[in-house]
Amino acid sequence: MNRLLKALGFSGLLLSGCATVVDAQAPVESEFPIRPAIQPSSRSELIYQVLVAEVAGKRDQLNVALEHYRKVAAVSNDPQVAERAALLALLMKDNAAALELAQRWHALAPASDQSRQALALALLRNGRIDEAINHLEAVRKAASSKDKQQGFATVASLLGQVDDKQMALRVMQRLSDRPPRSAFAQYYQAMLAAAAGDRDLALASLDQALDQDPKLVSAYLLRTRILMDRGDRDTALAGLTKAVAALPRDRNLRMSYARLLIDAGQLGKARREFATLLNQNPKDTDSLYALGLLAAETRQFDLAEGYFLDLIKRKTRLEDAYFELGRIEEQRGSYAKANDWYGRVSGEDRYLVAQLRKGVVLAKAGETTILTQHFETLRRNQPQNSITLYQAEAEALREAERYQEAFDTLDRGLALHPNDKDLLYARSLIAEKLNRLDVLERDLRLIIAADPKNGQALNALGYTLADRTDRYQEALGYIEQALALLPDDAAVLDSMGWVQYRLGNNAKALEYLRRAYQANPDAEIAAHLSEVLWVSGQREEAKRIWREAQTKNPTSTHLRKLQQRFGG
Repeated sequence: MNRLLKALGFSGLLLSGCATVVDAQAPVESEFPIRPAIQPSSRSELIYQVLVAEVAGKRDQLNVALEHYRKVAAVSNDPQVAERAALLALLMKDNAAALELAQRWHALAPASDQSRQALALALLRNGRIDEAINHLEAVRKAASSKDKQQGFATVASLLGQVDDKQMALRVMQRLSDRPPRSAFAQYYQAMLAAAAGDRDLALASLDQALDQDPKLVSAYLLRTRILMDRGDRDTALAGLTKAVAALPRDRNLRMSYARLLIDAGQLGKARREFATLLNQNPKDTDSLYALGLLAAETRQFDLAEGYFLDLIKRKTRLEDAYFELGRIEEQRGSYAKANDWYGRVSGEDRYLVAQLRKGVVLAKAGETTILTQHFETLRRNQPQNSITLYQAEAEALREAERYQEAFDTLDRGLALHPNDKDLLYARSLIAEKLNRLDVLERDLRLIIAADPKNGQALNALGYTLADRTDRYQEALGYIEQALALLPDDAAVLDSMGWVQYRLGNNAKALEYLRRAYQANPDAEIAAHLSEVLWVSGQREEAKRIWREAQTKNPTSTHLRKLQQRFGG
C-alpha cells in the first residue's frame, strides 16, 4: 500500500496543497470484475481489493482505485487503509466519499493529527463549516509548536485547498477572532483575503499584523506584492523604505526594496542597497551580479566589468558573467572581444541569446556573410530551433539597422515555414522600417485571421495605422480590441494614448500615456508622453520626462526627434 501512496502522489496532500493528476470526472472503465460485497472474515477478499486498488492507481484509474479502497475501508479496522482511501478521495475531490472516509479514518485514529486535518478539509468541502471550525481549532493547537506560527500556517494551508475562496476567508476570520489574536492570524487572513480578491481587507489585516509584530518580515513582503498588484508602486516603495530602516539586517526585505527601486527607475538608490547587501555578506553573489548589471545599465563599463570578473574569479554565475561581459564589449565597440565572451556561453538558458548577440556583433561589424554562415550552422545543428534562429538572425540584422537583409532573411524563413505567425510578425516589424506598409498590413491581417485574439498583432496594426496613416478610426478599432485582451500592457496603453492624440483627444491621450509610462518608462513611450504634454501646454513636465528618458536612453531615435523642440 505504501507503493500506491507514492504512485498516486498522496505525500504532503494536506499541508502542501492538492493538485488533481487526472480528470476526476472522466468516466473510467474498470478492467477488473466487480465482486460481491466483502465479508469481514474474508481476508483473501481484502487482499484482492487492495491489490486491485494498487494496480488501478498505477494505471491512473483513480475511480477504480477509490471504489476498491472504499470497500476495504468500510470493513477493515486498519487506519492505514482508511487513510489511503480518504487521501485518494480528497485528491479526486470526491467530497461525499472524502467525508465518509475521513470520518472512518479519524474514528480509527483519533490521536492522529493527519486524520483530523483530513476530516476538517472534508467538512469544509462539504460546507459543514461549524463542525470544520472545531476541528480546525484542534488542528491549530496541535500544530502550534510545530509550525512556530501558533498553528495558523497549518490552518491556512488547509483552507487554501478549498475551492470556495470566500468561504475559506470567512472561516479564517472566525478563527482569527478567537484567542490568541496574533499577528500570524492576521497575516494568514491577509493571504486568504488576497486569494479571494479582497485586497482592501488583505491590506487592513497586514496593518494589524504589523502593529502586533513590527518584525514580521513576511507581512511586509506580502503587503508589497498586493500593492504592486494594485498598481500602487509609490505606497509599496514607501512601506519597504520604512521596513528596511526598521530591520536593516534582513536580506529579503532589502533585496525586495532594491528590486523595487530598479522597477521605479531609481538606479542610484538601488545600487546603494545592493552595495549594503554585499557589505553585510561579502559572499552574496546575487548582489554582486546586480551591482554589475546596474553599473552596465548606467554605462559605467569599467566598474561593471570589475564586478563580472569578480564573479568569474569566484567561479559562480559564470554563464551570466560571460554574457554580460560580452554585452559590455559590444557597447564599447570591441566586437572581437564581445564575440569571444559570447562564445564562452554554453548554458541552455543563455546559449541562444548569446548566439543572437554574436550575430548582432557580426552585423555591426559588416560581416554579413559570416553572420549568415553562423546562423546556417546553428540551424543545421538545431533544426528544432529553425524558426527561432531565423527570427534571431533577422533581429541581429535589425539591430544593426540592416533592414533589407533582415527582411530577406525572414522571407527565407517563411519559404520554409509558410504562414508561421512569429515569422510573419517579425517581418511586419521590419516592413515598417522599410516603409513597406502593404507587407506589414498583409502579414498582420494573416495573423489576426488565424488568431483573432492575438493582442500583439491587433495592437501592432492599430498603432501603425495611427502613426503612419490617417486611418485613425480604423486604428482605434484594432487598438480597442487589443486593449480588451491586454488591459495592462504598456505597449497597448501607449497605442491607445497615441491614437487618441491623433484624434485630437489630448486629455484622453495623456491618461493612457501616463499609465503606459508608469508601467514601462521606455524611450518611445516617454517620447509620446512628452510630445502630448508639450502640445497641451505642460512644457516643464514634458522637458522633465524627456530628459529623464534621455539620460537612460541616450541613443534613442524617438527622443532625438524631440531634442530640437525641447532645446536639449
